[in-house]
Amino acid sequence: MKSLLTSVFIFTIISYSLSQPKIEIIGGKEFDFGDMLAGSKAEKIVTIKNSGKDTLVITNVRASCGCTATLLSDKVLPPKKTATLNIGFDSKGFDGKVHKTVTITSNDATNPNLQISFTANIVSLLKFDPPYIYFQQLRPDSVATQVINVRNTTQEPVEIKSIQSKITGLSVNIMQRKLMPQESTQINVTFTAISEGILQGDVIFNTNNKKQSQIPLRFFAFVRK
Repeated sequence: MKSLLTSVFIFTIISYSLSQPKIEIIGGKEFDFGDMLAGSKAEKIVTIKNSGKDTLVITNVRASCGCTATLLSDKVLPPKKTATLNIGFDSKGFDGKVHKTVTITSNDATNPNLQISFTANIVSLLKFDPPYIYFQQLRPDSVATQVINVRNTTQEPVEIKSIQSKITGLSVNIMQRKLMPQESTQINVTFTAISEGILQGDVIFNTNNKKQSQIPLRFFAFVRK
C-alpha cells in the first residue's frame, strides 16, 4: 500500500511539472556585442519561447543598470508560442570589458527569474586618464583644477577640432589638438563652483574621425557649504 501511494505521489509530481509553462531563450542566454566605440549603441533581439504545456506569463523584465533598455513584444505566451525581447545597450561612460544582465520574471516554477547576460568591449579613439572629471567636497564660489592625460590609441593621426560643454563654471583647455598615433597630451580643467548640489554632465570632444566624431568625457562635482 505504501509503495502504491509513493508511486501515485511521484506520478502526480511528474504530471504537474510536465503541465507547467517553461521559458526558453532560443539561441542561448549569453551573447557578446564585441568591440564597441565609446558612446555608441547596440541592439540585440532575443526570442523567448514557451516550451511548456501551460500559458507562460512574464510579469517583469529588469536590466542590471540604466544603460540597458528592454522592450518585450508580448507578456502572455500560450504553449509553443514565442515573443521577442529587444535589448539595447548604451556604451556611454564605459571603458574596456563590460558585463551586464537582464532578468526575466515569469510563472515558470522551475526558473522564475531567468537571467540573460551579455558582454561588450568598449574602445575609444582617445583614452582619458583618469577616465572622468571629478571634483568632491567643493564649497560655493571655490575654484578647483584637474589635469587629465589623453592618448590617441589608434594607428593614425587624430585631430580634436573643438570641445563642447554646457556645464556652468567649467573651463577645458587642451595643450595639443592634433595627436599622432599613440601620442599623448594634457587637458587642463578648471571648475568654479557656483551653487550647491550634485552636478554631472559630459564634455564632448569633436574629432576629425568619421568612426567616432564625438567622444564624451564624464563630469561629476559635489558642492556643499
